[in-house]
Formats: sequence, C-alpha cells, structure tokens
Amino acid sequence: MSKLKISRRKFLIGVSSFVATAATPAFVASSLSTIKPQFSSKKLSLYNVHTGEDFEGIYWRAGHYDEKALGRLADLLRDRRNNQKHPIDAHLFDLLHKLQSTLGTKEFYTVICGYRSPQTNAALRKLSNGVAKNSLHLKGKAIDIRLEHTSLKELCQAARSLKAGGVGYYPKSKFVHVDIRPKPAFWT
Repeated sequence: MSKLKISRRKFLIGVSSFVATAATPAFVASSLSTIKPQFSSKKLSLYNVHTGEDFEGIYWRAGHYDEKALGRLADLLRDRRNNQKHPIDAHLFDLLHKLQSTLGTKEFYTVICGYRSPQTNAALRKLSNGVAKNSLHLKGKAIDIRLEHTSLKELCQAARSLKAGGVGYYPKSKFVHVDIRPKPAFWT
C-alpha cells in the first residue's frame, strides 16, 4: 500500500480551490437551504427582584412571538406598586436577547422596573427629578436591569454598542435602563 504524500503547497492550493467554489452563488444558495437560521427560537431569563417571580423560557419561535410567553412576561413586568399590567412591546425582549448574545451570557436579568403605571410614575416624579414625565416605562417600552455576574459598566457599554434605543447608566441605584425609542440616546 502506497502512502499518500501531499505537500503543504498542494494542500493550500486544494483548500483555496474549494473555498473559491464554495463562494459561488449556486453553492451558497444550496448550502443555505440545509442550514437552520441563527435563531430558530429566542429565549430569555428574567427575575423580578421586588416580587421574587421569574420567567425562563422561549418567547419567539419559528418567526413568531409566543403570545402565552408574552402574557407571562407582561405579568412579571407589571407595576409592582399597584399590580397594573400593560402589554410589553416584544421588541424590548428582542433587545434584551441581543444584549445577552453580545455579552455572551445566558444568566437571568434582574429586573428592577418594567411597566410603570401613570399613578406610580407621577408619585416617583415627586420624589426624583430623574423620572421622565412621559417615561417609556408607561408604554411598556423600557426596563431597568442588571446582571449578577456582569458589571453595570460592562452591561451599559454593551447596550450602548447596540445603538438600538435609549440606555441610561445608574451606578448609584445599581441598574441600567434600556428602552426601544426610535433614535439612540445615552445618559448617566
């Protein structure tokens, strides 16, 4: 039996030939049909620090939002002061999912504040000038979070790198605010 000898040069020529063939549109199109999309489902894990409730599950599957999961998430993110619920914009969950991917983590988000009712927002505005009159919390488009094993600074930087909405950094209060406003905005 003869041994197959291949030089480094012949090997590299063969590999480059394969890569050139693989880059043709016909090859790419046929290959893509057998590959699953990057995310066939999207999962989140959230823990509400004030109520002790959590959500761990899939909220998006095969191109569609799971209405039951969105209902559970709206319940988890209700106004804890008066138990009022409001639908949460599903794009906020997409932002959280993308943020976790950017950070390379799957740990639970600790939720400080999700939906905020008009009554709660008005009461908080009397206590602090840092509460916006027309806060996106009122519309189910904002959330205040932290991650146990990620510094607030790193979380804030990663959220800002997405340029996908508003990001507020509150190190004294130990949370980062993220929202899905149309144009990026950053503040401290």
